[in-house]
Order: sequence, then C-alpha cells, then structure tokens
Amino acid sequence: MKLGSWGGAGVLAVTLGMTGCISPPGTADANLLHRMDTVMRQAAPSMAVRVKLSADQVKTGDAILAEISSNMAGYVYLFQMGTEGRTLSLVFPNAMDGANYIAAGTSLKLPRQNWRMSARGPSGVGQIMAVVTENPLDLMTLQTNTQQGKIEVGAKYGAAMVVLRETAP
Repeated sequence: MKLGSWGGAGVLAVTLGMTGCISPPGTADANLLHRMDTVMRQAAPSMAVRVKLSADQVKTGDAILAEISSNMAGYVYLFQMGTEGRTLSLVFPNAMDGANYIAAGTSLKLPRQNWRMSARGPSGVGQIMAVVTENPLDLMTLQTNTQQGKIEVGAKYGAAMVVLRETAP
C-alpha cells in the first residue's frame, strides 16, 4: 500500500461514506467547493499541516487510517465533503473522541481504538480537509455551521487535504 501525503495548501479527500454518492458532472455545489478552497488559500504558510493515509485507494468496507502532523501546536479538525459534492460533515472531533490537541512537531493517528473510519460506499471520491487551529473552536457553532455547508475557522490555522478513491468491494 502506498501512503499519500500532501501538505500546506494541498487537498485531503477520503470517502468515508457518510453521505450520498458521486454526482453527475456539474451537480456539485460550487459554493461549497469555493468555501473549502478559500479555507485552504487562507491557511497560514507558517503552520505546516500534513496528512498521510493508509492507502490512496480503498474498497468499500476497508478501514481508513490517517496520520495528521503539524509543525505548530494546536487543535485538529477534519471536515468531509460528501461524494455527491453538496454536503459537509465534521468527522473529528466527534462524540466518541474529542481529544483533538496536537503538540508541535508531532502527529495524531486517527481513528483511535474507540471509533473507526471506513469506506462505506458508494464508489467514488469524497474529500476531507484537515485544519489545525491555534485555539480550540466552539464545537456547537462549528457543527451547526458545518451542517449548513459553512467552514468558519477564525484565527490563525494551517490546513491540508488529500484525495482517496473508493472502489466496489
């Protein structure tokens, strides 16, 4: 298995199957794509965030492992844009794992023992954006905004994204 890694203003995309399927060409929410792109472009270059995945392609049902690293201490947030390109979800922190602090120069391996990330189908490509902020974000506000397709990070942060393809089992 090959590990994919892109840092800085790269793109982290993982199909977790939390939402729909791939949409026909031209049906993705251009505003959502623009908002994610804006978050990536406004990330502080001094906050280098990197993401490594266990594989660059998985089959539906396969476990997905991610390793997020940052050169600066902060709080990790993972956002998923569904494979249909119109929905946004907060993947981490979550109800089973809220320990999202990362020390400078270290990495955070996800998921941990009490939860699982897996490819749930259908086949296609989804996207996840990893964001590391200097200060913790208000999770209630973050969850509400995410459900409305908004990503409001606020103060200084770093971000990265990666692409992963999901195929039928």
